[in-house]
Amino acid sequence: MPALFARSALAAASLLALNVGFAASSARAQAAPQPVSATPAWTLKLDAGIRWQQVTPAGTLLVATDRSLVGIDTESGQVSWEKSELAALSPDSVQPLEGSLLMQASGPGLFLIFDPVTGTVLFDSRSLELTKVVTKRVLPESGTLLVHGQRASGPPVVALFDLSSGKQLWMNDSLFAEAQPKHRGFGALMQGLTRTASESTELQVLQAGPEMIVVHTLTGLRALEAHTGSLRWSAALPMARAGSLPHHVRLYPAVDKPDRMYVSFDDSLMAYRLADGQPLWSKPAKVDGWISDIVQHPDGIVMLPEAPPEGESTGTRRVINGVMQTGLNVARYDDGATIAAKPVRMHGSVIDAMPAGKAIVLTVDADSRTFVNVLDVATASLRLKKDAKIEGQLSYAELVPSGLLYVSRPDASTNAEVNIIDLSSGEPKFKDAIESGKPLNSNEDAYNAARYYLHYAEDGRTLYVFANRDHRLYAIDRDAGSFHALGAEIKLQGGEDPTSMEIRPEGLVLISPQNLVVLSKEGQVLRQAYYPAPQLPGLVRALYAVNAVRAGLNSAAASAYSDAFAQASRQTNDRAAQQVTQQLAVAYKEGSNQWEGYSRQSAAMATKRFKASLNLPESVFMLTRAPSGKGNVLLEIDKSTAQPAARVDLGKELQPGYSVDDISRMLFLQTGPATLTGFRL
Repeated sequence: MPALFARSALAAASLLALNVGFAASSARAQAAPQPVSATPAWTLKLDAGIRWQQVTPAGTLLVATDRSLVGIDTESGQVSWEKSELAALSPDSVQPLEGSLLMQASGPGLFLIFDPVTGTVLFDSRSLELTKVVTKRVLPESGTLLVHGQRASGPPVVALFDLSSGKQLWMNDSLFAEAQPKHRGFGALMQGLTRTASESTELQVLQAGPEMIVVHTLTGLRALEAHTGSLRWSAALPMARAGSLPHHVRLYPAVDKPDRMYVSFDDSLMAYRLADGQPLWSKPAKVDGWISDIVQHPDGIVMLPEAPPEGESTGTRRVINGVMQTGLNVARYDDGATIAAKPVRMHGSVIDAMPAGKAIVLTVDADSRTFVNVLDVATASLRLKKDAKIEGQLSYAELVPSGLLYVSRPDASTNAEVNIIDLSSGEPKFKDAIESGKPLNSNEDAYNAARYYLHYAEDGRTLYVFANRDHRLYAIDRDAGSFHALGAEIKLQGGEDPTSMEIRPEGLVLISPQNLVVLSKEGQVLRQAYYPAPQLPGLVRALYAVNAVRAGLNSAAASAYSDAFAQASRQTNDRAAQQVTQQLAVAYKEGSNQWEGYSRQSAAMATKRFKASLNLPESVFMLTRAPSGKGNVLLEIDKSTAQPAARVDLGKELQPGYSVDDISRMLFLQTGPATLTGFRL
């Protein structure tokens, strides 16, 4: 997969995210057919009071009780496993492990990583007597889990565990030894301080094929045999100044050149040969500032600079109007020579880059103001003489015949907008841009950004945008560079604004917490549904606590492909995410061997759930008052018809304990202090 599409997964994750709103019933509810009451699929009586529940990305239901943490098979309602050592934990103590199907749990003097499907403990901090876990990384190509931590006494340890069985494959307590000869006097003191700092700093880890792992500590690079931990080679990064080790180090897999890896350190980038750790370029490629990320474009490696911390500057330090100036450049793959003789000056830190054909759209932050420019990678030149200022933060961008079309997202101080920047003049084309709306709340803590998003969806050469400012739907002709409003104002009941929009065969669907509106592509309301939320504060809190497990599937995705794909997923933004998602689908379909590190049950469950997640859910869920006025119900609303398809009676509890898994189409309701009932929707 071209690294051109690499910009931050947790965006591929946004395409996989659950579109669960708690939408909507009909304004014409009297004429609507009555939903079918869901019948219990199973009921489970536990031996202790239920504290909370959550559905994991792997599909297991976790239930915390006063006596243990319990894993439940959602199909049968049977207890799969039970862990008494994890009794009475708080909900935030049990979380998915980033980039994996696994879960992590922490308690007093205890840190566990376990497979939620089988209950197998893959890592227990007590086994290595660790007082602090510093690094934990799933390495899918070798089917292993790497952990680095500190002990009460003695050197820190790095250990590798098998993902399927939890067996410890090896343990290394000498990884932080100096790669260079020992110094004397002041040099020895500095070496000792560096070693101490590196022991408590998270390792940079790169899976370099199924047989090798490369890690970076502050003392240098180490290449290890994946399954034995034996050292293949070590290398020290060049020092910027005498005695000054690099601080800001990142490891990158080479997408199209399997013989190498790339390492950025402070203002420099170097290619290293995986076979022996030798540098492939005669000298590093450099930028002005620190390298925050790279984009591996077919025409070269784009090095994105950011302002270094105060006192850690490299090269010439330029400050204009209180903003640190940086310099971007593009390195050639063969020798690391930069295309531009001098770094291309940027007015601030380059915080993002989106592909746009053969060019890249750069987002620049200058004292919390956002600017954009377009980089021609082949020439390392900017199309705009001066960065163009935009409102909000860049969310979507593409080059169209009339210029740079973009959509931004708001923050607590700036509204969002849609506009086209003329690349010859640098000026916005639309005098009256499509804006996100109302004056923003000056109290950032009370600001709800979701209310001010500009929701957009692509359909052929048309980009549809819904603006909360005037509650209008707009169509942007990407070829002509023009836009117009479609239909009349679209009013959602209950004073709500949409929180998402999507394209469906029926047209466009707007979703808010208690509304669902189906629109034609001409902006006409075809169907509209609204059910008011329960008014009790406890119920409102429960409403927004429904478990949106689809968002967790980014973890499953990150484990399904190589680290190259994982890197791209973590750095993907909206347009690029579409390409990455396609690649993920291919990886799942054709690369099933990449699941071999997990247990057979976990791999089967994850593959099934991923395939289900490729299709948008057909319904949304909402909590509302029962028609009788007594108690509350959860309704499932069909997105195509805007009609309720199923209902579950939640009783009269002020704060009903439940979670929803839309992939398995199950709802799990606490029907007693220690009783759980599963409903199939």
